[in-house]
Amino acid sequence: MNIIILGQGAWGRAVGQVASRLGHAVTFVAHTDHTWPDVKPDYILVALPVQHVRETLARFPHLGVPVLSLSKGLEVTTGQRVSTIISEVWNEPRVAALSGPTFAAEIAAGLPAICTIAANSEDLAKEFQTILHQPNFRTYSSADLVGVELGGALKNVYAIAGGACHGLRLGQNSQAGLLTRCLAEMTRIGVQAGAKAETFAGLSGIGDLMLTATSDQSRNFRFGSLLAQGLSMDEILPKLGGVCEGVPTTRSVHLNSAIPADSKPIITQLHAVLYEGVPPNVAVKNLLGRAARDE
Repeated sequence: MNIIILGQGAWGRAVGQVASRLGHAVTFVAHTDHTWPDVKPDYILVALPVQHVRETLARFPHLGVPVLSLSKGLEVTTGQRVSTIISEVWNEPRVAALSGPTFAAEIAAGLPAICTIAANSEDLAKEFQTILHQPNFRTYSSADLVGVELGGALKNVYAIAGGACHGLRLGQNSQAGLLTRCLAEMTRIGVQAGAKAETFAGLSGIGDLMLTATSDQSRNFRFGSLLAQGLSMDEILPKLGGVCEGVPTTRSVHLNSAIPADSKPIITQLHAVLYEGVPPNVAVKNLLGRAARDE
C-alpha cells in the first residue's frame, strides 16, 4: 500500500515506522508544503497539530482516498473533532481516528503498544486496522468515533491537571482521586456528545489518561507540573519541544456552551488557571470546596 502522512512530527513519523514494518510505502508531507508529491496513495494519515488542521487541509486537494486522523484535540474556534474537520474540508466521509496510550518515542523504538482505531463504519475501522496491526502495535477497532476522539482530546486537558497535582506535591491519594474524577468528567462530557460510556473505560479513555496524566514523557503533564511551580504559560510552552494540545482543548471545551458548567468542574478550574490568572492552589481549593454529592 502507498500511504501519505501529512505532518512530520515525532508522532506521525512513529506511525510511519509502524506502517513501514508491514511493507507499506510511506511518504511524508510537511504542513508547510502546498502540493502533494507525485504519489498515488491508497490512504492518507493526518498527523498535524489540531489548530493547524483546517488551514493545512485547505491548501491540499483531496485525493479521494480514506483518511485516518492521528491528531488528538478539539478546534478552538468551532469545538469540532478532527475527523469532522477532515470530512468538512475535503468532503470525504471515509474518515477514521487512531487513539490510545501511545508515546511516540516508544513506538519509534519498537516497544509494544496497544491502541484503538474508530470509524462510523465498522468496515473502515477494520480496513485501517489491517494496514497497521502487528505484534508490537496491537490495534482494536471501534464504531464509537465520537468517544474515541473525545477521549484522545480530553485526556490532554486532564494530563495538565495531573501534572499540576504532581507539581503542587499534593500526594498520591490526591493524584488517584483527581484522575478518577477526571475520568468521570470525561465520560460525562462524552455521553452528552453522543459517545458510549463504555468507550471511556477503554484504551482511548482511561488507558490514554493513565499514561499522559502520570508521566514526564507527556508534554501536557510537564506543562501542568511547571505551571504549579509558578511559571507562566508563555514561559512554559517554549520549554516543551512541541505542541501542548491540552491548552487549546481546555479553551475549546470551556467555550462550548452545549456542555453545562456543572458537567466540567475540573476543566472550568483549569481554564481559570490558564486564562483567568487564578493560581493553581486556589483552583484546587475551589474544587475541594464544592458541596458533597453522590458519586
